[in-house]
Amino acid sequence: MGQRVVLHVGTMKSGTSYLQSLLFANQDALAGRGVLVPGQTWSDQVRAVQDVLGLGSARTGDISGYWDRLVAQTRAHDGTSVVSMEFLGPAAPQAIKGIAGAWDDVTVVLTVRDLNRQLASMWQETVQNGRTWTFADYLSSARDGRPHAERRPEDVTTAGRTFWRQQNIVRLCRNWSVTGARVLVLTVPPPGAPRDLLRDRFLSVVGTTAEGLVAAPAGNESIGAASTMVLRRVNELLDGAGLAFPQGQHLRKEVLAKKLMAGRKASEPAIGLPVTPWVGSHAATMVSRLQALGVGLVGEWSDLDPVDVEGADPASISEADVTEAATAALAGLLAEQIRR
Repeated sequence: MGQRVVLHVGTMKSGTSYLQSLLFANQDALAGRGVLVPGQTWSDQVRAVQDVLGLGSARTGDISGYWDRLVAQTRAHDGTSVVSMEFLGPAAPQAIKGIAGAWDDVTVVLTVRDLNRQLASMWQETVQNGRTWTFADYLSSARDGRPHAERRPEDVTTAGRTFWRQQNIVRLCRNWSVTGARVLVLTVPPPGAPRDLLRDRFLSVVGTTAEGLVAAPAGNESIGAASTMVLRRVNELLDGAGLAFPQGQHLRKEVLAKKLMAGRKASEPAIGLPVTPWVGSHAATMVSRLQALGVGLVGEWSDLDPVDVEGADPASISEADVTEAATAALAGLLAEQIRR
């Protein structure tokens, strides 16, 4: 059969959590088809990537050796192995060279969603990760810091740098292409597309189909506009109290955001964002540069045409709605403690 590794390296907020859940929910079924998903859980792949990228800390515990064990497991497998972790996408070129060089046959996959949807999703995700930027500041920082010839150093803020580190698709593809690996852009279907199209596109790269596989559990949940406003303010208050993120990460992100706030998403307006001219222009330039780079395509380039994100500008959310979201979050946290 031969050894082959599919390395899914991101990007953030492009269905990565959904695909990771799909892989591990079907780990045994895929193994029966000759497809190895290494690790007992996805956390093992996370630790392995943190290990190889030097991201160990007191919070991660001892992760030394995780990467070597993952590589050894895949090398011992006669068939396709799949590793999926979005920290890999923006890794430094030297690290990328060593990672891709661990195998002889590597297919690098970047799942990519249209830029406008990414802007809205990435802002609320950064707030879930302890940031305090307003939506307006985040958008202006992304606009001013976008990669282009006239950009000046003073145009790049921390918010802009954070966004483009993860979402400069051309740079990510170029960095992985120079290793000699086959690089594929797998486009996330636009709104209204068949629900399972992203799944089917990804499995086609792996070399299998969805027949006989179980549905993936819920992925990385987003939160509504009012709850994001509440969480942003909570982050400010915790920063002021000397409890900056990642202190309290599990309680703040996994319990408050992903469980309690995500659970009331249907009762809030989503974060909305109409397409602005710079977004359309940058997206068109990005596609032309990817085509010139010669990366492979799974999907359609037109999937990356920016679309309006239905919802509300967070700044327009009423104080009453923000208060209701805050009260619901407080009640949820109290209920968690009472039940314990």
